[in-house]
Amino acid sequence: MSSVSIIGLGKLGSCMAAVYASKGHEVFGFDLQGAHVAAIAEAKPPVVETDLAATLSQGRPRLHGTASVQEAVDRSSLTFIIVPTPSEPEGHFSLDSVRQACHDVGKALRGKKDYHLVVLTSTVLPKNCEEKIIPVLEQTSGKTCGKDFGFCYSPLFIAIGSVIRNLRRPDFFLVGQADVRSGDTLEAFYQTVCDALVPVRRMSLPSAELTKIAVNSYVTMKITFANMLGEIAEKIPGVNIDEVTDALGSDARIGAMYLKSGLGYGGPCFPRDNRAFAHMARERGVDAPFASKTDAYNKTLMHYWTDKIKTLASPSDVIAVIGTSYKPGTAFAEESQAIGIIQILLKDGFTVCIHNPDGNEDTRKRLGDSVTYYEDLAACLKRATIVFLGLPVKENSALECLRQQRAVRIIDPWRQLASRL
Repeated sequence: MSSVSIIGLGKLGSCMAAVYASKGHEVFGFDLQGAHVAAIAEAKPPVVETDLAATLSQGRPRLHGTASVQEAVDRSSLTFIIVPTPSEPEGHFSLDSVRQACHDVGKALRGKKDYHLVVLTSTVLPKNCEEKIIPVLEQTSGKTCGKDFGFCYSPLFIAIGSVIRNLRRPDFFLVGQADVRSGDTLEAFYQTVCDALVPVRRMSLPSAELTKIAVNSYVTMKITFANMLGEIAEKIPGVNIDEVTDALGSDARIGAMYLKSGLGYGGPCFPRDNRAFAHMARERGVDAPFASKTDAYNKTLMHYWTDKIKTLASPSDVIAVIGTSYKPGTAFAEESQAIGIIQILLKDGFTVCIHNPDGNEDTRKRLGDSVTYYEDLAACLKRATIVFLGLPVKENSALECLRQQRAVRIIDPWRQLASRL
């Protein structure tokens, strides 16, 4: 088994540490937040994520936290860098944290004699690795990439709420390699951390950089196409949008995943990666209308559904929004369509109360005291005169509770309930 170091113990890095340790590898974790380091060292979750606590427990004997990048690199042969690359206003990603991490890793490599592989997992744009990231490692280490140390760009395809499962059973591994030895080393490691043999797609660094953002841009386009069909279907009497998308998804050329009409997409990855794809294309003189139009259309959906609510509502109504996360199974509400809808309603003077099945904490950070929060669904519904389902309802008991509401009007973008409009 290998000894690996992970630089960055946030939503993805902490899960990587847990999974890799549970599969028998020694893991040394570093983060600028000391609380995250301490949590990993004690096999406690530094972030909220499904199955993280149990997976950390499985790997506890092999989990180590450190406050030193030098120690993390010295005690490992493979280093994963998974630090934030926040979006800039123009659409590209900031590399400040990545470059700082590479500076620290490079310094740690300076006195190391053994071969060491550096893997960047953070999302970046084409040519960033070759032009802006590897040079930092070479300058600070005094070594040459491909000769004295290896480098791969290998972003992972995960979703908040299912990160552990995604790491154990990915569809494929994407490996951008600086050289063949780097790719061989990483591929061999990846096959030790999954529940079954997983395909690996190896390619040049810029090819991998383009692949990562292309995947998310394509998925957002598919989501948006389904939502566009939903709007069209509503204008044609006798059309059932779910029958239409079910038939489309049965075609092997299309597939059923992400092909359901409802609210638009949100979250920490889809919106920003799609915008970054459009920005990257513009910088190269290429018109990327699909990415740009997808983003523009996605933003209109908040107004589409807000208008539906406002056609029913009067100033005296209390509007309950059930589900404010960007997707089921997580409390995170970054770029959540439901949050955007609530903000429009509040601006127009409506009274809003909310119940989020997965917790109100992140929603509270975004909405403050402008709404009333309910931990209990029934209590939230009791106050409301209009109900809007911001997410599909997962629990049968919650669905039954909604079905029993006779005195309220329910707006259901997911069509889980009979029409109540």
